Amino acid sequence: MTLGWLLSLAVIFLMFVICPLALRAYDHSHPKTVTCEGSTAEATSVRVSSTNLSSTSIPQVEVTTKSCGVLNIQRGITDENRGRIAASLKPGDWELVVGARSFNFREVLGLLRVQPEIVSYRMDQ
Repeated sequence: MTLGWLLSLAVIFLMFVICPLALRAYDHSHPKTVTCEGSTAEATSVRVSSTNLSSTSIPQVEVTTKSCGVLNIQRGITDENRGRIAASLKPGDWELVVGARSFNFREVLGLLRVQPEIVSYRMDQ
């Protein structure tokens, strides 16, 4: 009984602590450039809760593409500039730099409501 309980705790710890840290570290060291057909961009925010029952809102721009799914931009996004940045992203071909592992597993991450993050972007004119 105790072994099963400890094993369950270990699996939960692995899934919710170790795997996200490893994914972020891998993505940081393995950027991938992709070309996606962007369709819309929306100024949103993501709510993050902590263990002390407090939560905070992180501004982001949610990007919907026809060929790469839903991605987000958080780096450099503030409450003040997210609307302007979202409005500047026009439909068309976008060259995006993303983390390789998150991008390759975006369908699985989508089931967990996690979107790969865009590190940088460039729109083809």
